[in-house]
Amino acid sequence: MKSKSKSKFWLVMAAFAVLPLVACSKSSGDGKTKPDQMIATISPYNHTPDYIHQFYVDGQGGGNSRAYGGGGSFVCCIAYPKQWRPGLTAQVRWTTSSSDPNATGDDTIEKWHEKVVPIDRYDEPGTTLNVHFLPQGEVRLVISSMRAGHPNYPGPKAPEKPASFPY
Repeated sequence: MKSKSKSKFWLVMAAFAVLPLVACSKSSGDGKTKPDQMIATISPYNHTPDYIHQFYVDGQGGGNSRAYGGGGSFVCCIAYPKQWRPGLTAQVRWTTSSSDPNATGDDTIEKWHEKVVPIDRYDEPGTTLNVHFLPQGEVRLVISSMRAGHPNYPGPKAPEKPASFPY
């Protein structure tokens, strides 16, 4: 590929990479949200030993997440109110199975889970809905412009793989 062609190629690739981010940054006037709504990307954090094959928040797909991982992928988008209010919830559906590559039987079958989850209080709108899958089927929803691991992040810490976890 010639130098000029390479430059054009990378310029086009950069435009496609930025396009979803621009689309998700709109707060109104895009035909999908109301003036009192914001748009956020969705990012999972898996604090469990299970593999999350897929998940949905109020019907919006969020991708997947390996055991004790997440926070690095974002799926666009979900609308949420600019102003938090008591009783604000979302329906979360997800499938899990064992992360053990040697698992057999029922451990290899994807299991569906579903839960209505309160959205943590936020004082200002954020750019990401962080979905924390916690042990015992618990889920936390945190709207923030920070990632788990940031000292001022309002939700759980980033997932940490236990030393005893072999995978």
